[in-house]
Amino acid sequence: MSYKQEDILGVPVDILTMSDIKRDLLTYFEENKKMTLTSVNPQILLMAEQNEKVKEFVKNSTHKIPDGIGLVKVSKWTKGQIKTRVAGIEVMHEVLHFANEHKKRIFLLGAKPEVAQRASENIARDFPNLTVAGWIDGYTKMSDHDIVSKMNQAQTDMVFVAMGSPKQEEWLQNNLSVLNAIVYQTVGGSLDVISGTVKRAPEFFIKTNLEWLYRSCANPKRFYRIFQLPVFVLKALSWNRKNGEH
Repeated sequence: MSYKQEDILGVPVDILTMSDIKRDLLTYFEENKKMTLTSVNPQILLMAEQNEKVKEFVKNSTHKIPDGIGLVKVSKWTKGQIKTRVAGIEVMHEVLHFANEHKKRIFLLGAKPEVAQRASENIARDFPNLTVAGWIDGYTKMSDHDIVSKMNQAQTDMVFVAMGSPKQEEWLQNNLSVLNAIVYQTVGGSLDVISGTVKRAPEFFIKTNLEWLYRSCANPKRFYRIFQLPVFVLKALSWNRKNGEH
């Protein structure tokens, strides 16, 4: 499947919806093709300017998901077609619903040990028809080779990588070719929310597209992102003027 795309800072972002993703999940399993669900937000696009592996992974992903209101605004101001943000954690929930419906095997990689364990327990409780084939925390001393072997031996259908950027994109860029699963998703801090360790933003912030602001203020480690957004907007608008993509 291919979608119309917009280039933002030289990186393609797909114009797609949650319905497109849900439909494609079945198709990729039927055709036995690898599906990479990659959240693209202003921070990742700024990172891709400096990190070639992140840029290549995003470019090569089958689904480059517009997960950031900054992307939506830049698209609007440049007369693009990206109309809505598709939140990565909501995509993960849809993928888990699909896994539950079709009795798939999932694997979690990343987060603190207690977070990964609790997230796996909550997923197993909430989606009883899927199988949590295993989890490995983000602080493991295991080599990539051993992680890949464990995932493949577990006959994993879906892999959720929660290492944060750029680690999760780099890890998949390095190891995707030797993994046997069908679906891969970069999920950032989603396991923190699913484990109950971190609460998602209140509905008001989600509906008003200010979830990024709530998360940045709630977590001191993310506070710098408040200042990244205007930098991204200025860079993206300047890049668009020079390249005339729309």
